[in-house]
Amino acid sequence: MIELEIVQKKQNRILIIVCINFLLFLILFGGMGYVTWQSAALVNQLKGNLVEAEQTIAELKDRFQRIDTDEIVERLVASASAQLKESLTHVISESDLKVPITQMSERLYATQETIEKTNQAIIGIHETVKGLDNEEISKLVTYYILKDLGDGLHKAAEKNKPDSMVDPSSID
Repeated sequence: MIELEIVQKKQNRILIIVCINFLLFLILFGGMGYVTWQSAALVNQLKGNLVEAEQTIAELKDRFQRIDTDEIVERLVASASAQLKESLTHVISESDLKVPITQMSERLYATQETIEKTNQAIIGIHETVKGLDNEEISKLVTYYILKDLGDGLHKAAEKNKPDSMVDPSSID
């Protein structure tokens, strides 16, 4: 009879251990399901962000390819010409016959220096802009946007990482 009680107690302990193991497996698989669901949600969000970034990059690339450098230089020249015309008109309108010729010539000389500096700046800008390749600019813009986006996606993944997630580099 004592042996029967001992066997029955062992069976009860085994049943309790099996039930506890079953509950632990349920918790484990529930947690794995939750982590899988969170991963899928994060991947979907990242896919949406990537599609949006690709659209923005394509739009920027198209804008850069449509830039007409000659038109930019023409606008710059027109603006500089208008400013110089205004400066000359101002110098001439302020001068009257009472002002000595030396003062008037100093003002005109200062205006001439401004014209020469503006001309040199316009030539420099034109040479710089002429050397720009729209395709190369769009590639650089694309590179930096994707690089920043990649850093942002990495930070977003790290931010949304579950607290209980084990670092893969620590497993060995």
